[in-house]
Amino acid sequence: MSSIAIQTQTTSPDSTGALRLKPWNKPPPSTADVEYANIETVDLSLWDKPGGKAELAATVGRALTRDGFFYVINHTFSQEEVDRIFSIGQVPFDEVPDDEKHKYEAKIKEKGTFRGYKLPSFWEIENGVRDRIEHYNFYNERGSVGSPDEHPTALRPFLPEITAFLARSREQILRRILALISLHLQLPDEDYLWRLHKAPDGREGRDLFRFMVYDPLQEEEAKQTNGVYLKGHTDFNTISILFSQPITSLQILMPNGEWAYAKHRPNGLVVNIGDQLSLLSGGVLRATVHRVVRPPEDQVSLRRLGVFHFAHAIDDTPLLPLYDSPIIREKGVNIFKDKDHVPTAAEWESARIASYGVVELKKGQKWDTEVIAGVEVKHYK
Repeated sequence: MSSIAIQTQTTSPDSTGALRLKPWNKPPPSTADVEYANIETVDLSLWDKPGGKAELAATVGRALTRDGFFYVINHTFSQEEVDRIFSIGQVPFDEVPDDEKHKYEAKIKEKGTFRGYKLPSFWEIENGVRDRIEHYNFYNERGSVGSPDEHPTALRPFLPEITAFLARSREQILRRILALISLHLQLPDEDYLWRLHKAPDGREGRDLFRFMVYDPLQEEEAKQTNGVYLKGHTDFNTISILFSQPITSLQILMPNGEWAYAKHRPNGLVVNIGDQLSLLSGGVLRATVHRVVRPPEDQVSLRRLGVFHFAHAIDDTPLLPLYDSPIIREKGVNIFKDKDHVPTAAEWESARIASYGVVELKKGQKWDTEVIAGVEVKHYK
């Protein structure tokens, strides 16, 4: 049950033609003295400059062989456009009654899909404490996020904006990131990885676009979970794009085995590698481990609102090493024991969604484990 009161909004256009809605009340950044991760920054303003792509590919290469995370700046979206999508991101949580939310609840365990709502208390964090995380998910389906009747009433007026935002994120951000990784891996051309996300015949990866809120854990709950809101994990997809927001809560597992916070970059992106791309690289690229923890004292009572773009390879893409890369030929490994049935991108995604947070794990000291398609998957504490 959501603790957020329903707020009535008007959807009449303002003077610019945009639909009116409650503005996002952006929290102030934390002033706490915490350990921030030292990760690379990819400045896309260098893209069209002489030698710019090579410089950016080298930066991405350093990031992906070290900790698997990097910031992106100068990515074509203005701060006003990002603030607008955060304002829209409040709608599924603040404007939709609980009974309507249940009508659009995702069939997570039944069908391995996040389409619709993941409601709070679905996952166990630790010691019987349930999560306080709610998210609403859209899937890219050939350039659309679905017809109006597939979404709650309050969201329907904003579907064209959401569709256009995701399309721009795919074409102007994801495509360039994939090009830089293709260059780093010495693949035959810079659009090699992009064609695994958008094929010449029109097939596209079913990217997931997500609005997500973390409501604060109560004091006793936080003690039971050691302050963890969401356990350390790898993402299930190829590339994850987080639109930076001010709550200091995301932590990255660094190469030295220590956790460090991702620093808020105004109008920046936090980008990381997921399972699908790690498997396609034969492990050359690291699927990066990260978690969400209780914020510092000056933000501990605040709700954390997030906007995410999770890119996916086209559904029928087998997760075999891409041996067109000389680097992957030399260093990559097919880790699937059953060589006759390597899972596709869709099979891996569905299996991970269906099991995450609900199956019984094999307990360990630093992490718990499960096995998917013969591969050990770690859940860090």
